[in-house]
Amino acid sequence: MLPTDQNQTPVAVDLPAGVPPLRSLYIYAAGSCNLACRHCWITPNFQPNATTAREIGTFVQVEHIRSAIEQGRPLGLISAKLTGGEPTLHPRFRELLDLLAQAGLRTIIETNATLMDDDLATYMRDNSSVSFISVSLDGADAATHDYMRAVPGSFDRTIAGIRSLRRVGYRPQIICSLYRGNASQAAQVVKLAEELGCESVKYNLIQEMGRGEHFNDTQGLSIDEILELNRKVEKEIIPNTDLRVVFDIPFAFRPISRIMRGSLDRCGVMGILGILPGGDLALCGIGTNIPELVYGNIGRDTLRDVWCASPGLLDLRAKVPAQFEGVCAECLHREFCLGSCLANNYHSSGSVNAPYQFCARAYERGLFPATRLVNPTTTH
Repeated sequence: MLPTDQNQTPVAVDLPAGVPPLRSLYIYAAGSCNLACRHCWITPNFQPNATTAREIGTFVQVEHIRSAIEQGRPLGLISAKLTGGEPTLHPRFRELLDLLAQAGLRTIIETNATLMDDDLATYMRDNSSVSFISVSLDGADAATHDYMRAVPGSFDRTIAGIRSLRRVGYRPQIICSLYRGNASQAAQVVKLAEELGCESVKYNLIQEMGRGEHFNDTQGLSIDEILELNRKVEKEIIPNTDLRVVFDIPFAFRPISRIMRGSLDRCGVMGILGILPGGDLALCGIGTNIPELVYGNIGRDTLRDVWCASPGLLDLRAKVPAQFEGVCAECLHREFCLGSCLANNYHSSGSVNAPYQFCARAYERGLFPATRLVNPTTTH
């Protein structure tokens, strides 16, 4: 599929040999959030009052996004994701939606939905190119969710936001970040999603970055607990719901039948570029905490120069997946999985081609599926 201009006219893609198309911009619209999530991997500023946040917060410039879209089309750009912090805090959020729609880019939004109301939901439906919305909901009741989000009342506000989205026809995905306090509610979260009219549920593992690094020390699930919960989801939850359910565990631990059916929500890291609030161009949001994963700035560099010639991106493409280390080098899924989360891998080791921590630990303990290794007879 070729990228298009505002009139949906195909735009020719012109790239040097070995450079993949830039398919998506991940726009980290706000450097602030109205929640203070205990597990957040990019740690935005906590600004509980939306008005105050919009007055003093750091936000991506609309002009930067306009420039990135214009420069991105010849590189293959076809989509964008608005995320945060909390993207709806952006004081020109509707203008961002307009810009992405006018450019013909398929748009995804990640939100906590606490600022969503009927008016904004209607505007999105009528004026934007938003095709998919994911909403963070970390429990089936207020106590469980609000503990994770560290703001009382956030559960009720999120539920109200989901209902606003449903009233205008959206069917959002629920994203539930797993910890010891909500693991027992996995089935209840799916039940709640059904009652709300959602499209799907995705269970996320907490990345060991930002606040999540310390949160996992005391509240994170062990490998055994994660594997047991994954089995429960596959055998007890998925067969009993019509919703699409995704457990974001590395591909080596997923049933082959599910992998073959596709729709696996993998990270498309080789075809994306993150735009941070100050205009920095980075691997993803982790660039807010790790300067080495920032490749340039849209305010001073051309997108083509960054995408095609940045030393950091050239290094990444040379090493991933060809020079993976540890169990990722031996895994049959390495060219599809791409190390699960390169940001996490770099954070833990200083190397983009380091093995994913979960897989490395499972491998060391003999819990990594031998049938998913290039050499199944490898001992641990």
